[in-house]
Amino acid sequence: MITSIGQLLEQMGVTSRIFDLGRHIQEISTATFAEFEAQAVAYPAPYLHHAWIGLLFWDPDTPDIPLLWFIKLPLDEQGKIVPAQRDQFLQQLLVALGSNIEASKQGEQLAAVLEGNPYVFTPTPERQAAIHARVNLLLNNPPSDFYAATCDYLNSNLEAWHQLGIQGLADVAVRWPEHQQTLIQAIASMPPAPLIGLCQCLENEAINGAVGKALHSRLLSSLTNFNTEDGLETANSETPLCAALVRGLSQCRALELRQKALTQLLASPAINHIEVLAAIATRCAQDLCNPEICLPFLEALCLHGQQNFNRILADLLFCAAIRPHILAAFRQQQRSVELSIAIGGLLNPQTPPADPPPPATLH
Repeated sequence: MITSIGQLLEQMGVTSRIFDLGRHIQEISTATFAEFEAQAVAYPAPYLHHAWIGLLFWDPDTPDIPLLWFIKLPLDEQGKIVPAQRDQFLQQLLVALGSNIEASKQGEQLAAVLEGNPYVFTPTPERQAAIHARVNLLLNNPPSDFYAATCDYLNSNLEAWHQLGIQGLADVAVRWPEHQQTLIQAIASMPPAPLIGLCQCLENEAINGAVGKALHSRLLSSLTNFNTEDGLETANSETPLCAALVRGLSQCRALELRQKALTQLLASPAINHIEVLAAIATRCAQDLCNPEICLPFLEALCLHGQQNFNRILADLLFCAAIRPHILAAFRQQQRSVELSIAIGGLLNPQTPPADPPPPATLH
């Protein structure tokens, strides 16, 4: 009897890899996932109170035709698996798989197996591109047909970006060590639209300080364009780029550089735009363990209304590694009156805020 996702993959006789697709794309070891399924440990990277899982598997004889399943499982208050929900997912999957078992044995696509399953999710286009690029690299498969054109673009006229595909940018991002010098030069002068796409892919890569420095320099350039007197115009132009650069820097191995960038950002008018703060919360949550970043972040966030404050903090406080640092910031004596009021509204949510702003989008 199959009682876990791990057992299902074993019985299918496939080779598999498990990825978390929440805040970033990161691989989860088979042992850790087995412990998670056994309720022995919490999910290592919860996001919005769920486990966002990418199951990659392939027949050892045909690694050029892998399958990817995207599964979203709710977590309990301790961040652990809810067995009943996992079992329901398995039950529906096994019913669908039963009618396709011959196709499974023949290595054919099981495209319809997850249709109608409520635990399936569709990643954003940039996340889909990034995971497919990662899979091709992992399995030594060639990159997509967009790769060559993207390489040509990065080495030529950076204004001619309109025919670029996000998949090509993802293919370059996952191979960033091969393209380091090209990326450093291109980041300095790429138009915002393709640079945003590139950053959305680089957020999944542990880039080094050299590439991080290029992103940091471009971020500083973006910050100088913020002007409180033309807030609407700035929000429409610089805010998406600024948020994307934060995402691109979020996995940079140069910790001091990354946190310096966040400190500079939190001291700039960019904090007037909730999209920028949402990028920090969703992609740089680990940096909130630094009190010199956490308190300024909370001070900025509380100015965007109780609804945004509650929603973003509810997600961050669910992360066991981050929770104590946020609670410590809550107790800081130098916190502002505005932050104290927002904390009170979070802990005592009975009184709704008057005329709340639109909620931030977390993705």
